Amino acid sequence: MAPHLDNLVITAPLSQEKLAEVKTHFKHVHHIPYPAPVPKDIAREADVWYSNYHGLPEDLTWEDVKRTKVVQLTSAGANKALESPALKNETARKHIAICSASGIHVLSIPQWIISQAISVYSRIYLQTFNLRTEQKWRRDIPQFPKSQGFTGQTLHGKTAGLLGYGHIARETARLLKAFNVKVIAANSSGERRDDDGYIIPGTGDKDGSIPSGYYSTNDPDSFNSFLQQTDILIASLPSTPQTTNLLKAEHLALLKKGAIFINVGRGDLVKTEVLLEALNDNLSGSALDVTDPEPLPDNHPLFTHPQVTITPHTSSDIAGYFEIGADLLLANVKRIREGGKPINKVDPAKGY
Repeated sequence: MAPHLDNLVITAPLSQEKLAEVKTHFKHVHHIPYPAPVPKDIAREADVWYSNYHGLPEDLTWEDVKRTKVVQLTSAGANKALESPALKNETARKHIAICSASGIHVLSIPQWIISQAISVYSRIYLQTFNLRTEQKWRRDIPQFPKSQGFTGQTLHGKTAGLLGYGHIARETARLLKAFNVKVIAANSSGERRDDDGYIIPGTGDKDGSIPSGYYSTNDPDSFNSFLQQTDILIASLPSTPQTTNLLKAEHLALLKKGAIFINVGRGDLVKTEVLLEALNDNLSGSALDVTDPEPLPDNHPLFTHPQVTITPHTSSDIAGYFEIGADLLLANVKRIREGGKPINKVDPAKGY
């Protein structure tokens, strides 16, 4: 029998307009934005939570959330939420569907990826910096050898290697097609699969048909072949024991000469010292929204490296972000009430 899911607790920020809409789908809705404490009597009555990446409030235990059936996160990553005391409990993990927000970031992160790829290849970021700071018209780029001058490159004809082929990568692949970029993908299995998660209409690659080839990160020969073909390595992997320090010096050395590396997944994919060494060797640039460590310490060399652009884990930031996530919440609750499987249900053992 499908659950009714009558009572909702929202700990994420939400506009009054969206809150009013959400309230029409539940009998009781409590909006208590983090970090305000959630009274335990309210927590004990909650069927559904709409929570940020922290998961459930730190002062709650499994005993306080036994009625909960669904926790809808606002983040694609679930590693932080799984560490919250209530959700760290093994019994809770068996009874509560912890669902990520994978799928809502297609409206922001893929556009960040494309913009950064163009900026890094054309060194737009340095041109802008030089003109702004010097207030002098110049076309050369003093941070690079004079012989190179302005040597922007086109995306046309490049090969993009998508490390991880989830929602973000699939929408990135769709956008890259417009630039005549060849797309290949690497995942754990090396096999194409349909996207059965949350899809915003008009985005993505549901049947996985865009990549011309799939490669396995679990097969060294297959993974090496993937890297050897790649001009633009785009990583969108979650942080798991399998992905931590997955990229090593020997892997980055296999990329085509002059390749660029873009990371919007998690910073622990590659150690900073490994990346810095590759930038001095075969990489021509890197765009990072996530770093090792994160946050970066003050005056870290990555901040001023002439081949690197950094944003502080903000590639997903977009106006109405939590409202877009609320649409996923409502779609998920509707499916579960109708007896369907939860959207984006996290496997605690895998961490995603």
